[in-house]
Amino acid sequence: MTGATVVAPDAPGGHRVVREIAYFEVQEGQGEGFIEAYNGVANVLNEASGSHGATLHRGIENPNSFTLIVEWDSVDAHTALTREPGFEDFGDAIGPYLAGRPEVRHVEAVG
Repeated sequence: MTGATVVAPDAPGGHRVVREIAYFEVQEGQGEGFIEAYNGVANVLNEASGSHGATLHRGIENPNSFTLIVEWDSVDAHTALTREPGFEDFGDAIGPYLAGRPEVRHVEAVG
């Protein structure tokens, strides 16, 4: 699956945010379970140091396709979360629903 560049305004306080865009394909018929699992652990992303919040989006043409967008202070803030114990819980919760490895990109607004 290919990614897209996101152009967005500056974060509150006047600094640029970095957006993590993660693409997930879930197993056929597992979309509702994936959403429920994500909602159960979304606080890991939303409450992480350096996070400005996360939103999960479901594909219209392909309901087994999901895009997660998380706003961060920096790539380092996202990387720091991946070393926290709660991040393992996040992966354990959503992992059983995935059809493969997610594709993750970081983007910043340029215009």
